[in-house]
Amino acid sequence: MNQEIKTVSNPFESKINSIQVLRAAAALTVTIYHLKDVIGKDEPFKQELDYFFNSGPSGVALFFVISGFIMVYITKHATFSLLSVYKFMARRFIRIWPAYAVITLVYFLFQSRIGLQPGAFKSLILSLLFIPVTHTDPPFYGYAFLPVGWTLNYEIYFYGLVAISMFFNRFRWYVFFVIIFITLVILPGALGYITLETQRTADHGNGYLNMIMNPIIWNFVYGVIIGLIYTNEKLFPIFATLFSRVWLVFMFISLALWQYWSGFFGGLGPSQWGLGSGLMFTAFIFYNARRPMHFPDWLVKVGDMSFSVYLVHVPVVVILGNFFKRLGYPVYSTGTSMFFLALFMTMVVSYLSYQFLELRLSGYLKQLLPFMKRR
Repeated sequence: MNQEIKTVSNPFESKINSIQVLRAAAALTVTIYHLKDVIGKDEPFKQELDYFFNSGPSGVALFFVISGFIMVYITKHATFSLLSVYKFMARRFIRIWPAYAVITLVYFLFQSRIGLQPGAFKSLILSLLFIPVTHTDPPFYGYAFLPVGWTLNYEIYFYGLVAISMFFNRFRWYVFFVIIFITLVILPGALGYITLETQRTADHGNGYLNMIMNPIIWNFVYGVIIGLIYTNEKLFPIFATLFSRVWLVFMFISLALWQYWSGFFGGLGPSQWGLGSGLMFTAFIFYNARRPMHFPDWLVKVGDMSFSVYLVHVPVVVILGNFFKRLGYPVYSTGTSMFFLALFMTMVVSYLSYQFLELRLSGYLKQLLPFMKRR
């Protein structure tokens, strides 16, 4: 990785490519974690992939930290008005829902050809509405029809919290933290159970109530705190100077990677992979603020289309496997070669999804909404 030394006095001067690189890492980590299941126990690369990617779900924690940071970053200069809040939620919804809905519906149509499980249609509707499918099995709560969609339920909820907070203008983050304290501390305490482990939360009989009290949301809070430091004129120079020290950055990233590979405190909670993701993100973002790196264009591009990578990789591997079985060659539906084929096709389909769903379709739908000018 080539590095260009250049002082950045204003963190808002340009696109933060380091975030796109972290998005690429998160998406590829989750993707490879899922795709490697097609490789048999004694086949080539199985042990290596298991070692490097058994903690693949940690990419979700990193995605949540990034989301928290981005919401602070893009709303720094926002002012209160019903129109500004409407535009914020419209942009967030249009950014996620069209691509998610199309890919989910395609996956539903494919599954309907090979046989749907009982309750599949209900799961589809709840998924498209960003509502947990069940009130059990935290933090997934029944997954979504497109399995990775369970994380989007949390994303949309988090955007809703930010939108509510925006009504309070310069006090919005105070309000945000009050809501977080109520939902993640006071309510769980009043109902008798507080934990930082996302899979050991109490069941209160309602999926959405369980979801908003799940400690996985602390990962967004990590990102918000980092974002507030990054966008603060007094704190930014202090942290940027602090993390200009290579040894400190190396220590933070090494600790995060050690946690990832060792399995130490593995899990999606804020004291588990959330903590490691927060450390890595902090070191990476502030080091790059003062000493911008030149990242390979292809890596930044993968970051750009990371949402599509995240959405399509499960349908791609399932459809490919079924394709070979229907052709009468089930042997090609699994194995190391199938892994690489699925990974390659995921990149191809992700590029098409990014171009036609994330950019074109979402852009077209945005113009249909009132008060949304073309950007």
